[in-house]
Amino acid sequence: MRNQSNVTSPEVALARVLDSLEQELIEASDEDILEAARDLGMNPMMKGSAAFAGLNYSATTRYRDFFDTEMSEQIRAQMERIERSKSR
Repeated sequence: MRNQSNVTSPEVALARVLDSLEQELIEASDEDILEAARDLGMNPMMKGSAAFAGLNYSATTRYRDFFDTEMSEQIRAQMERIERSKSR
């Protein structure tokens, strides 16, 4: 009998971990959250603390957040090859 294994992408695995922790975080008290932040070396009482990154202010959006830059580079390289072959 064969062993069948499913390979999970890192993104899917991370999403599953975050989903499983979501309810625990929702139910956590403010004291628990502040203690966890302090354990991570964060000072939640300091203005601009990394503990609130993305909550108090939006993260800077980047081109690669929306578009596959590797694919864009491959397309650009292919277009350049086509243009070079036309000019011969």
